[in-house]
Amino acid sequence: MDDTGKLSLDALIGTCYDGVLDEACWDRALRDFNRWAGGIGFHSVTWDRVRHRATRESNSLNAPPDLIREFLEKLAPTDPRVALMLQQPIGHAMRCHHHLSDRYVARSELFNDFLIPNGVRYTYGMHLAGADGTSELLAVFRTPDHVPFEDADDAPELEILTKHIARAARLRAGTRHLQAQAAIGMAVLDHLDMAIVITDETGHVHYLNVAAHQRLGVTRNVCIRGGKFTAVLPNDEQAVRRLITHATAPMPVAGSHRLQGDNQQHWVVTVLPLRESHACAAPWEKPMAMLTIGELDRRVTLGPYTLKVLFGLSPAEARLAQALAEGRELTQYAQDANVAINTARTQLRHIFDKTGCRRQTDLLRLLHAIPALRIHAPG
Repeated sequence: MDDTGKLSLDALIGTCYDGVLDEACWDRALRDFNRWAGGIGFHSVTWDRVRHRATRESNSLNAPPDLIREFLEKLAPTDPRVALMLQQPIGHAMRCHHHLSDRYVARSELFNDFLIPNGVRYTYGMHLAGADGTSELLAVFRTPDHVPFEDADDAPELEILTKHIARAARLRAGTRHLQAQAAIGMAVLDHLDMAIVITDETGHVHYLNVAAHQRLGVTRNVCIRGGKFTAVLPNDEQAVRRLITHATAPMPVAGSHRLQGDNQQHWVVTVLPLRESHACAAPWEKPMAMLTIGELDRRVTLGPYTLKVLFGLSPAEARLAQALAEGRELTQYAQDANVAINTARTQLRHIFDKTGCRRQTDLLRLLHAIPALRIHAPG
């Protein structure tokens, strides 16, 4: 706060970015932004651009919930202010009186029958980035006896805050998309017959799929001790720890290790790098390692979609990886897939980067080392 009790500009900007991951901080940032702009309240709406309707909202208005619901369900789809905000480039502000004249307002049923009787005349609206086919619409309001929002209001602070709100909203949208992708990825992992464990660089376990819970209950070679994935025998422990370190390094490398000490079953641990961009690493926002545990002689077939989840590959990259594992040459794949050979080479480089491999022979060795992966050769 400054000497007048007004929140400092730096503090408000900081709250905006705190709100990227914290919903309570985001709500506080919008309330503070409304106060800074001299508004009577804000209304934030997630707008489905395909179905042209609001899917969720939050506000600081002194209005009954039924009134807000009536606006969203009956009036918002035809509200000219909504259309004007959506026409703005993402991150830009709309001042309603620049587009809706006093003459228009005097004849508008929306303004005269709903907005003005409820204390709303002027709107400062922003089109913000949303996730998965939505836009975030943020509106701050002033009363009929207040002056309109102008470019010179609190200049240049209002424009500065608008840019930071827009940037933070873009980060929020990206984070929600990653979280959704991560949830999908984790759901797929839970349906795999392959045991999956996700750890950080220290071996601390952050996720176990259903098969891993079951596998750890029957194998005597590995366990979770003190929250860390641990091999029972010293030689195995050193090998697994080394693989995790390599998989989470700045230049990650994948690898496998056959566990010792069980003459009845042959267990193999494969450690795959998860870059920060991988959906399954998104919840922790840092490189992680994905460990698979399985019997060397027991395999099930995995398709391109599972390869996509395991390695964070694109659909095209997953198809190429499976083709190579089946024994097809890169040139043959490019011809069969009707893509340029340079495109196939680019996809292969991306696969190397995401799997921590350096050469095609390393990639094939990795794919065939995964206990649950069996590739059906053509014919």
